[in-house]
Amino acid sequence: MLNQLSVRNVAVIDKLDINLHDGVSVLTGETGAGKSIIIDSINMILGDRANKELVRYGTDKAVVQAVFDAPKSVINILEENDIDVEDETVIITRQVTKEGKSAARINGMVVTLNILREISDRLINIHGQHDNQALLTPIRHITFLDAYADNEEYINRYKDILSKKREIEKKISSLEMDEQEKMQRIDLLEYQVKEIKKASLEKGEEDDLREQRDIYTNAEQITKSVNEAYMNLYEGDEIQSAYDGISIAVNEISQISDLNPQLKSIYDTLNEIMYSLEDTAHEIKEFGETVEFDEQTLNEIEERLDLISRLKRKYGNSIEEILEYLKKAESELNDIKLSDERTNELKEELKSITKDLKEKGNVLTQRRENAAKVLEENIEKSLHELNMEKSKFKVNIENNGTFYDNGMDKVEFLISTNPGEPLKPLVKIASGGELSRVMLAIKSILADSDGVDTMIFDEIDTGVSGKAAMSIAKKLAVIAKNKQVICITHLPQLTAMADNHYLIQKNTDGELASTTLKELDEEGRELELARIIDGGEVTELALSHAKQMLENAKNN
Repeated sequence: MLNQLSVRNVAVIDKLDINLHDGVSVLTGETGAGKSIIIDSINMILGDRANKELVRYGTDKAVVQAVFDAPKSVINILEENDIDVEDETVIITRQVTKEGKSAARINGMVVTLNILREISDRLINIHGQHDNQALLTPIRHITFLDAYADNEEYINRYKDILSKKREIEKKISSLEMDEQEKMQRIDLLEYQVKEIKKASLEKGEEDDLREQRDIYTNAEQITKSVNEAYMNLYEGDEIQSAYDGISIAVNEISQISDLNPQLKSIYDTLNEIMYSLEDTAHEIKEFGETVEFDEQTLNEIEERLDLISRLKRKYGNSIEEILEYLKKAESELNDIKLSDERTNELKEELKSITKDLKEKGNVLTQRRENAAKVLEENIEKSLHELNMEKSKFKVNIENNGTFYDNGMDKVEFLISTNPGEPLKPLVKIASGGELSRVMLAIKSILADSDGVDTMIFDEIDTGVSGKAAMSIAKKLAVIAKNKQVICITHLPQLTAMADNHYLIQKNTDGELASTTLKELDEEGRELELARIIDGGEVTELALSHAKQMLENAKNN
């Protein structure tokens, strides 16, 4: 569950710290107080895009931190990613700078947004107005059904085979070209293969050629410098060479080296230098003897480098890439020449994989149909509890044999809210208040198996009042027996039924507004509930009504 939430410099929030509890917690406040900013802050923790516009004016960065008691499923994922967990506590921190740079951390370790989302999806489930809109989009209905049926593993198997099927179809399409196009392609590929093969390229060849070209181009300077170096080191005619000088020094020191250990060490060092110098001098001489200016060889090197350059412009940025292109061209050429035979092989493979895909699709259909029957019963029961006693709910599944991304089915939720009315798509019949209750019914049923400990409802009360509002409050209380429930609400019925109540207020200090949040005691709850009931000022009548509602909630 979510234990603590800290927000720093997010929009109108300067500093906010909240300790949260079990049961149903409500957040209330006047319109514009900053309730939506609380949701934006939590969404940052969930891995939503961190917008620099959220950074409070005049500050450098916005920071949100949440502390959770983590379930075993989350701890396992963290351990797989080498993130330490102590006392089953997970601390998620997200920050965004005014320049738009964001960072996410879990227990102090920087993590990717993918890992953050994988973790947070198992910690919090947020229901907002966009979820109601999802109900009006039939293409989203299959997602709800698959979540209820626990179809993820089966869908992944289906998708793997579908991907292979599409890959084979693409290969067949590329082979089934018309005869003229085929001959043109063969001519081009044969020319390319012949051109590359004729060059007899070798890996690393270009670098070797460039080194040889540098030597031949600078042969005169190299020869002059090498000869000068050799003469000065070893065989000077008019001047004493370095070797001669060291030889004299070695000879002199050798006569006294036995007199002192240090002299012996000096002698050994000089002797070593002399032999090393001799070896180096001979190496220089041998290198110089290999260097000679040969215009024909230089021209051949230049022509070879020019050929490689032309091939690189056509087939790749390096000899390695050119040779890789050759391999692909030969493979394609072979496939085209044997296209009829290869096409038939691929078609047989396609036939087999299509059969397998259809079987996997039918398994998904059967699972969806089985789950739909139970889901229909449970949603109808839940709707009846939500003051929609006459409602009928149907999951319509159509399998027309078409291979879609997640199976062969089209799924749509149908509903009838009044006796005698036929079942119709939600978009044609449900009001805003009915949509809220249908979504709450679905969420409450999915919540039984999703393993998420915290559910947040952002204005679930839209479009409802009276008995419907009371039914929503009771439904959330039932959910809260097994989960932590947090609601942003305007409903007095839900506010009165809550176990914990937090007030969001906007204050203006000078020119800059700031939002605060505090947990209310009994007296504070009475005053805030009275404000909600009366829609503004707290009257004696509203206060009396609020006290009675809170008393009734305690006794229920």
